[in-house]
Amino acid sequence: MSSYKSIIKSSGIIGLVQIFQILFGLIRNKAIAVVVGTKGFGVWGLYQTYIEMVTAFSSLGIDKSGIREIAKNSEDVNLTAKCIYVFRRSLILISLFTATLSILFSKRISNSLFNTEEHYWGIIIVSFVILFNGISSGQISILNGLRDLKGLAISQIIGSSIGSIATIILVLLLGIDGIPIYLFIVGLTAVLSTWFFVRKLHLPTVIPTKKEAQQTLKSLISLGLGFSIAGIIAALTTYLSRVYLSHAFDLNAVGIYQASWTISNLYIGIILTAMGVDFMPRLMKVAGNDFEMNVLVNEQMELGTLVTGIAIVAILIFSPLILQLLYSKEFIVGASIIRWQVLGVGMRVLGFPFSYAIMAKNKPYTYIFVQSIIWFSDYFLLILFSKLIGFNGLGINYFVAYILYILVTWYVCFKLFHFSPSNLLKKIVTISYSFIFIVWAITSFLSEIYCWLFGSIIILIMAFWINNMLKKQMNISVVLILKNKLIGK
Repeated sequence: MSSYKSIIKSSGIIGLVQIFQILFGLIRNKAIAVVVGTKGFGVWGLYQTYIEMVTAFSSLGIDKSGIREIAKNSEDVNLTAKCIYVFRRSLILISLFTATLSILFSKRISNSLFNTEEHYWGIIIVSFVILFNGISSGQISILNGLRDLKGLAISQIIGSSIGSIATIILVLLLGIDGIPIYLFIVGLTAVLSTWFFVRKLHLPTVIPTKKEAQQTLKSLISLGLGFSIAGIIAALTTYLSRVYLSHAFDLNAVGIYQASWTISNLYIGIILTAMGVDFMPRLMKVAGNDFEMNVLVNEQMELGTLVTGIAIVAILIFSPLILQLLYSKEFIVGASIIRWQVLGVGMRVLGFPFSYAIMAKNKPYTYIFVQSIIWFSDYFLLILFSKLIGFNGLGINYFVAYILYILVTWYVCFKLFHFSPSNLLKKIVTISYSFIFIVWAITSFLSEIYCWLFGSIIILIMAFWINNMLKKQMNISVVLILKNKLIGK
């Protein structure tokens, strides 16, 4: 099997989970947007950003390092059981401690987020979500580490579907006041669904000695430290940016910005998450061979750029329509934000293999440094462009920040393993971004009808070119893959 086919096959089930989660997420978002409008969506965005930030603090990267440790010991039942014992309890205790602090300081947190203490009961409710996230992320890591991808997929789909149904009911009944309760229900269903499938594995309980527990915990934390600190920085700057928008503009601006960011990262998020599950293990196997690392990084960038380019073009063309369909007419003003953000997303596709390569080379501090560049520059550029241009300047920050990120990570990877772009990568990037910038120009200067007309023609041409490249350069037949999926192969 070719390397390209291996990427496609191993990413399939994770991609399916992502599609279902995003589908249910869009249903939830539509309900929130229609019932409570941009202001309500802004409230939801602030709660969600707060949960993500605090969860990043509380996990310490253990959820990610746990996957590696469990997978490494999976052939030894005794070692695996000891690792899981330490892993699960560490995540629960840290998450419980963090959730307790959140409850104790709920009034201050509410004031920081919303400029008022009236949402402190909402903060108390979503503090339990932080605990739920710690428990469910641990259970997801166990399923992933033991390669029970079927159980992982089904559990997450069940959690998302039940959470979506509960959300729609609560938002219809309670409006904005129901948002914290809906977040609570989503978190709880994630815990219950993942717990059910972990329980089906019938894992034995083996209590390690104090020394073994300390060694396991030390290994988990040291492995997760780079991801943890980078995740904290990302969550913190995202939190600060949403708070800044609520202060500089209003909650409507926060809701529109959040919706725009969600759409611009939608399809690409599926691709990167699915590819990332397979990419790191493959990189680790060749981490000592610079030539093979160079080949793997190039292949990941080639395939990633090829399959995401057409989605970027489609979002550029149809962003006003997408905003109205997925949210409401109030959100259409976010189309200009999306068009800048989606250009940044294109840079993100190119940059993510560099990030994984840096971690594969065991350079956590370098990883933290390069991740800091994207997130801090995104935050400060958001402030800069919003002050210079106003609301229409939002989104430019994301694009410029990722250009800086690409330049820095490229230089770092050149130093680490002499990264050099392949001729195929140069060709794919040149042609893909020619399409993208042509469409970007069309959307900037032509009316909506002409954008849709010329854009649709470009999408058809691009689809033909992508199919041809996949078939001739990577020996991948899209028609054959779809046919095999339909008949169950």
